[in-house]
Amino acid sequence: MQSILSDLGLESPLVGTTVTAHIRSSGPDGFGCTVYDVATGQARDALLPRSNAYALPEGAPPPRLAAGDTVVALVVDVVDGPDGGERLVLSTTAPELVERILAAFVDEILTGRVVIKGVARVAGSKSKIAVAPTSPGVDARGACIGRGASRLKAAAALLNRGSGRERLEIIEYAGDRTRYLINAMNPVQVTDVLVRRNNAVVAVEEHQMSGGIGEGGLNAELAGRLTGLYVRVVKAGTDLNEFMDRVSEAPE
Repeated sequence: MQSILSDLGLESPLVGTTVTAHIRSSGPDGFGCTVYDVATGQARDALLPRSNAYALPEGAPPPRLAAGDTVVALVVDVVDGPDGGERLVLSTTAPELVERILAAFVDEILTGRVVIKGVARVAGSKSKIAVAPTSPGVDARGACIGRGASRLKAAAALLNRGSGRERLEIIEYAGDRTRYLINAMNPVQVTDVLVRRNNAVVAVEEHQMSGGIGEGGLNAELAGRLTGLYVRVVKAGTDLNEFMDRVSEAPE
């Protein structure tokens, strides 16, 4: 099973690593940062572009970052710096950052007994992380959450260092798309589901409708991203085949 970090394309051994960035300055192109090598203490120049600093729902105010603040970030590129040396390009919104941070607190991920199959993220709001065991008898979801949710809370605290409020949810991966979608809708209980090609209709009890959809449609959206499905949430008792037919016949 392959880590999702392989998608980054590791041109430099630094790409894909997690660092603590100390913000020096703010400019039109982003935030100038210093990153210290954990082994040598050497200072490295870095840039956190504004487009990589936050991805917030419409109308939400961006976090205030100022000189002296620190953020945990992912190195996504290494480019030539203005002084001729290397400059690290950072991201605090990349889904892979969640994987790296969670792995730091979960021994089972580091040893390969648990793998992360996917991360669906709206940075600053919520991430859903799908996990699976590589051998029988391993509770992948439980390992990532930890006793008393200790591991999940520690990972969220590090990710949200400063003023962040992003929530992390661990999802049990399943090879069957229907079961995977039911798991991905957590914490909402699904009463019925219909999957047809890349579309899905999920039924939930009326009192869970708002949670199933999520604020701004976020819960359904993230479940859809994880499973590769376009998800619609309906009230329990709805004829799912009829609803799917209506949706399929609707003009684009």
